[in-house]
Amino acid sequence: MRIRSRFAAAASAALLACCVTGSALAQSAQPNTPTQVPQPESGVNWPGAGYGAAALLGNVIYIPAKLVYAVLGGLIGGGTWLVTAGNTQAADTVWRSSLGGDYVLTPQMIAGEQPINFSGPTETPPVTADASGSSSVQPISPLPPAPSSAATASSGGARPLDSGAGPVNSRAATDSSIE
Repeated sequence: MRIRSRFAAAASAALLACCVTGSALAQSAQPNTPTQVPQPESGVNWPGAGYGAAALLGNVIYIPAKLVYAVLGGLIGGGTWLVTAGNTQAADTVWRSSLGGDYVLTPQMIAGEQPINFSGPTETPPVTADASGSSSVQPISPLPPAPSSAATASSGGARPLDSGAGPVNSRAATDSSIE
């Protein structure tokens, strides 16, 4: 027991001597330097600091709201897929809207330099062709515009194909037998 205490005392004394000697050497090796780092001459970007602080505080509310919106939209999109019997286009529209968009506000958004997109795009992206060059779904071409009433009057009194008055002949209306 006595040997242990002597050894501990000697180790403590050696450690203390090293710390004092090392500290003295470190102080003598360094020249006198000022304790404060000099600031740049240009000044502080106070508007940028303000936009950064506003973005930080805004994200306290924005991020949880966006996450709740995204989770609920993901679940509703899955429900849409189930209700429509696997119609992925309908589900994708819900998912794109709820899961897309910005999840974090930046100082540029607060300054008005960039838009804030809480929700994603709602329009369907164009159909892309697969590797063979053909796509599974062909886009529908838009209908040509209907002629105006002035154009039909000047065309010699042409009648439309269907005036919306019902069947053309009365026999088709009374013949309801299924054969």
